[in-house]
Amino acid sequence: MKKNERFQLIIIAGGILITMLPVTMLVPVLKEIVEIRFQVDSFWTHVFMSTSLIGAIIFSPLVGVVSDRISERRWLILGALIGNGLCFIGMIVAPSFQLMMLARFLEGVFHITALSGWMAGGAELAPDRRSGRIMGALGGMIMFGITIGVPLGGVIARGLAMNVLWFAAFISFVAGLIAIGLRIPRHTHSERTPVKLQESLLLLKSNPWLGIPYVYTFIDRLCVGVIVTSFTLYLADVFQMSPSQRGFTLTFFLLPFSFLTYPVGRWVDRYGKIVPLAGGSLLFGLLFMSYGYWSESQLLWVMILSGVLSAAMFTPTLAMCKDLASPLQYGTVFVGYNVAGSLGFIVGPLLGGSLLTIYKNHFSSLEAYQFTFISAGILEVACALFSLPFLLNFRKRRKQIISVITLSEEES
Repeated sequence: MKKNERFQLIIIAGGILITMLPVTMLVPVLKEIVEIRFQVDSFWTHVFMSTSLIGAIIFSPLVGVVSDRISERRWLILGALIGNGLCFIGMIVAPSFQLMMLARFLEGVFHITALSGWMAGGAELAPDRRSGRIMGALGGMIMFGITIGVPLGGVIARGLAMNVLWFAAFISFVAGLIAIGLRIPRHTHSERTPVKLQESLLLLKSNPWLGIPYVYTFIDRLCVGVIVTSFTLYLADVFQMSPSQRGFTLTFFLLPFSFLTYPVGRWVDRYGKIVPLAGGSLLFGLLFMSYGYWSESQLLWVMILSGVLSAAMFTPTLAMCKDLASPLQYGTVFVGYNVAGSLGFIVGPLLGGSLLTIYKNHFSSLEAYQFTFISAGILEVACALFSLPFLLNFRKRRKQIISVITLSEEES
């Protein structure tokens, strides 16, 4: 890898890190900026977390096409991050819950545009034999940004909860400035034009193997969605934790998650994707089912182990997306990947909130949380068991599958 390409990867990594900070900065103060501020129940707090992802999903096909067709990704990323910051300001000044939800919806559109642009740029710089470690490193920046965001939000909220939104706007503008330094030469080895809108909508039909990383990231984000909403409320309701304490507890999950993505990427490059992907998913699901049965001190160790297992699942999905995409499809493929994750993050809070509400009508508050975590964990276990035959088939036919994708790209 050339010196200039390494520098560009550093810019991308830094941009991803800062872009992801606002995602979880809001988590420790959800109760204050949504539930208490607008006097809504906990269900609508869950819905608030999902609203940005709905915007991301609706506009994702258009975002993918624009990302692959634009001559320089930096201007797309810059514009998206400016819009992202303005949406956070909109949440601050919103006089009603409905207008705050509208700002949240638009923020999701801008966020997925910026993040997918960063990831597509990183994929263009990743050599095939090192895709695991490079995509793992960029994935680590995603998780590191999420990790820092949680305690940072808790610390900022000590003065006033609304300050978190002001800082989220500021940090989005900073990430936009970083994007100006991005200089990635687009691939010119093919005369084929980038994907069109109708092609992006039929991406899974033309390349069904992408369904493997997409399904895994959907289930993974679903469980993370339950963690940042139902589990956060569990910490507040059962253990009476303050916003800063909630953020501190989640950090024990996110730190090993972020720091281990690169080592897992090296493992993937050397030994393959099946063991960390299926094995990590199975063990994480079983551990998730036990969340409601640990003491406050034991939870810290449970969070650490959860982070380790999550890193094992996360990196292989990024590497698979890179392997299964042609250079002219990176933007569209990673938009699809982020959409799958966004869908999971939508379903997670909604599922957690709905199950919690139903269980509370029949059981105690503690039992309701326990059954909610068990229900979500079962989905993770089922994903690992049902996907294993497909993963084994992919490992057996990997070279053939990738060569077919490359050939079809050249013919088109």
